Amino acid sequence: MLKIHFINPLHVAPSTKRLLWLDLFRGLAVLGMVWTHAANTFLDAGLQTTAWFHELSYYHGLIAPAFFWIAGYVRAHVTAAAPKPALPALKRLLLVLLIAYLMYVPWNDLLHAQAWRAACTVNVLHCLAISGMLMLVAERFGHWRHAVVAVLMVLFVGLQKSAESWHTGLLFIDQYFNRNQGSLFALFPWVGFGLAGFLTRGLWSGRADRHAALVLVLGALLAFAQPYSPWPGGPPEFFLERLGWVMMAAVLVACVADRLSAATGWLRLAGRESLLLYVVHLLLIHALPLPRQPLQFLIGATQPLWVVGAIFVGLFAASLALGWVNENRKAKYK
Repeated sequence: MLKIHFINPLHVAPSTKRLLWLDLFRGLAVLGMVWTHAANTFLDAGLQTTAWFHELSYYHGLIAPAFFWIAGYVRAHVTAAAPKPALPALKRLLLVLLIAYLMYVPWNDLLHAQAWRAACTVNVLHCLAISGMLMLVAERFGHWRHAVVAVLMVLFVGLQKSAESWHTGLLFIDQYFNRNQGSLFALFPWVGFGLAGFLTRGLWSGRADRHAALVLVLGALLAFAQPYSPWPGGPPEFFLERLGWVMMAAVLVACVADRLSAATGWLRLAGRESLLLYVVHLLLIHALPLPRQPLQFLIGATQPLWVVGAIFVGLFAASLALGWVNENRKAKYK
């Protein structure tokens, strides 16, 4: 795939053909995302303190890394054969960043003292947008782009401990460094997952071949082995373990996607419309008044597991229906 031989000794052939298994992988991540938010919001508070839910929460924590990894892999894939103009991608990323900020603006309480603190909250969409912009910058280095991405990944993962104490006094900036200011995500180390996906495309084209086996083995080593690390604070277990699981999951999905294509069209639709489904299901939970207040407060953390399952199905079905409408609308204008 790559022209840089020291970056890509396996000489994976370039291709910009859409990878349907990535749509399926992203759709599975969307499914897990909606379930995670439903469980964290509506499952009885007592059940959320149990050992089984604590164990389940670890796997909930793989959803966001999967989205980052997929975004990086996709960007590397579409630019594998030839460089792409940066401006169209930058416009999309800026739109994602705008949506991220708009979702946190407290529209009903703009004059409150803490309103703009809430509006500056950094979440997964902010970090996804910034990671995409970093990839666009790296692409400007041509043959050296993978080397630049590798250096950036090391920095964003390796400086996580240091970034926890960074403080400029500007809330808009400090929110990106760590979660001490109230953010749900931070650039350190989350950007690293996207950059790792970008680099993974240099090893593996997405086909079920020996390169897939290499990525599977590498993922297993990251997930189950704790390598020596020269970084301050010891090896970044959080990043390495989750990256390993995501890489293994990607290979498994790629290997079975063709066999499941007839039964997974709805999941691939969810993958193609992932941004819309992300926004819609969060609005249904946290913003849309039903009847006088959002579901988050109307129901609360009070429900048994089977009711949470029913709520999850309803949230996903409603979001997917809007995704289907949106995809059909876009098809009419092509």
